[in-house]
Amino acid sequence: MHSKNSDFIVVSYNGVIQDRSNRLLESSILSKKDMVKNKNIKGILVSLKGVIYEGDPNIVMMMVKYLNVLSQNLGIPISIIDYSMELFRILKKCTKTTKIKLFKNTNVANLFLDPKAFKEGMCVLVYDDDEENSKRLSSELSKYGYSVIRAKDPKEFQERMHEEAHDIIITQSALNEKLSSSGASKNSLSLSKNLIMNLPVFMDTAVETLVSFTGLNAEKSAHSIKGFDTSIDANNICAVMHFKGDLEGFFTLVFPKDIAIIALESLLGETVEENDLETLNDGVGEFCNIITGATKTAFDKKDIKVIFDLPKTYNSLKATQGYIGENSGVWIDMQLAGKAFYMFITK
Repeated sequence: MHSKNSDFIVVSYNGVIQDRSNRLLESSILSKKDMVKNKNIKGILVSLKGVIYEGDPNIVMMMVKYLNVLSQNLGIPISIIDYSMELFRILKKCTKTTKIKLFKNTNVANLFLDPKAFKEGMCVLVYDDDEENSKRLSSELSKYGYSVIRAKDPKEFQERMHEEAHDIIITQSALNEKLSSSGASKNSLSLSKNLIMNLPVFMDTAVETLVSFTGLNAEKSAHSIKGFDTSIDANNICAVMHFKGDLEGFFTLVFPKDIAIIALESLLGETVEENDLETLNDGVGEFCNIITGATKTAFDKKDIKVIFDLPKTYNSLKATQGYIGENSGVWIDMQLAGKAFYMFITK
């Protein structure tokens, strides 16, 4: 049995999960071959709603293998939806090294596979007891322009579930191999090279902007390729802006609290209290806004079109890393009035 849901074909797996049912599923998907070629189909969703699992993970593994081969042969993403928590745990292990994705339901599948169908800035609550998987889901959603709230533990997830701030909840889902095709991966690599080539624009505008707005001396002292550094002094205020367009990535500004106070007092011409976190967070976020605004102007002059999202501020390096992920990037050591602050740019 199948139905067409938006730009997806939904195929139902019926009855007991067993070898015979796996073969029937394979035949059912193959029968859609012409439909996949002739229509603007973005993917096939295999629904496990109401299936009976009798405890043999090997049968589940065979189903995943069939689907992975079909996905490659048909050249179309295949995802599994509508599974129980028990099946999710098994499927997550079975699909880990495949292109098969796991989405709790059709709404979640649409959110990842057809992001243009949803409004930009849509708020998404994400939770997974696997922190790495949670980070990956959050990072992917951020790239699409969604506003992401990532719950850190079951307690926070339960509390946030009852809030009205989010539009949709993502849990029990996994992307496995990257959504992009091999061709898209090449573009992604090329994009990263472009980003590296344009790093001086970020550095130069940061220096020029801070000097202009604070009257203090600013300079770049060093840079290195590494992950986001969470080992530096604990009292930091971070502002992160996701950017997209001809270049894509995250721009992060890390101000130790003492330099944040100095910079803001120079900017505002008034005393800023050390315990006034709201003013400090807003101020560092505004510095991030000012720097990226100047960066965007510089890119416009080079005919490079980039859009920056509004900054998100954090008072924890770990929380910042949780948002931007653990990919390597360019860590830049900067100085303002002889005191260290940092920038980090990653894809």
